[in-house]
Formats: sequence, structure tokens, C-alpha cells
Amino acid sequence: MRDETLEQLLLEEAKLVFKHLIKMGASKEDTEDIIQETLYRTIKNIDGIDRDKMRAWLFKVAINSYYNLYNKEKRSIISVSDLQNLIVLTESTEDYIITEEKRRAIQRALDLLKPSYRELLIFKYVTELSYKDIASILEMKEEKIKVYLYRARNKFKEIWEGLNLG
Repeated sequence: MRDETLEQLLLEEAKLVFKHLIKMGASKEDTEDIIQETLYRTIKNIDGIDRDKMRAWLFKVAINSYYNLYNKEKRSIISVSDLQNLIVLTESTEDYIITEEKRRAIQRALDLLKPSYRELLIFKYVTELSYKDIASILEMKEEKIKVYLYRARNKFKEIWEGLNLG
């Protein structure tokens, strides 16, 4: 299974995992270490990994490594500055201040979500993974992912409105 296409596949998938870890709040240096360790484990266990499930395997190993690296309190922190799909930066100072306030409000609302909902929202709206990809990563049926995302969105909306932010 060692050929150029496998190497290209691993590098492409590693880029997605890298992006996701950054969105989860890992520092660039920690993310690089996690990716390096994940790729090492992948190559070490390559014969036991189904090529069709490579992405899910990489995500699971990397996310577990991230959780092991950060303690429980740090785990709940994600980089709101990276939530580009939720907030659009503007050039003016006044707009920038308003945007920063919105980012802090979004972070507060996200922090109040249970981790599984927060992670689903990040997978879908920050990392921009499809329902199918999320289902593969979490080893769940696509329909179940849709239901959980629906619940996560509703819970986020409820928290957002409860904080009088919307």
C-alpha cells in the first residue's frame, strides 16, 4: 500500500485534520506535533487501516491526541477568531470592535454547549465537512448526524437567545 497515491492521500487528509485542529483551538505548534504523530501512527499501522476509512482514522487519532494534550478545561476553548463562517471581518475600526464583541458572544454560547454538539458544529460550519464525512469520522449513520446537528443548532440558538445576544 506504499505508493505515491497513498502519500498524496495522506498529505491531503492531513491538511484537513490540521485545519480542524486549529479550529478546535490547538496552537500551530501543537497541531504540527499532533499531525506528525498521527502520520507516524498511520504509517506504522498502514496495513490494518482500510483505505476507504483513512480520513476517519486520521481524524480520530488526531482528535484523541489533541484531547490527551490539553486538559479538560482547555478542551472547551476553541479559537473564535477562526470562526470565519460565523463572523465576517470588516476593515473599519467600529465594525471590527462590534465583530470582536460578536466573537466573544459566540465563544460564550459555544462554551455552554456540550462538547459533542460543539464538535459537530465545528465539523460542519468551520471545517466545512459534509454530513457523509462527519458520519464517517464519528462512525455513525448520516441520518443520525443530521439529527444531532439539528439539535446542536437549536441548542446553540436557545443559548444565544438566552444570553440576549441575538
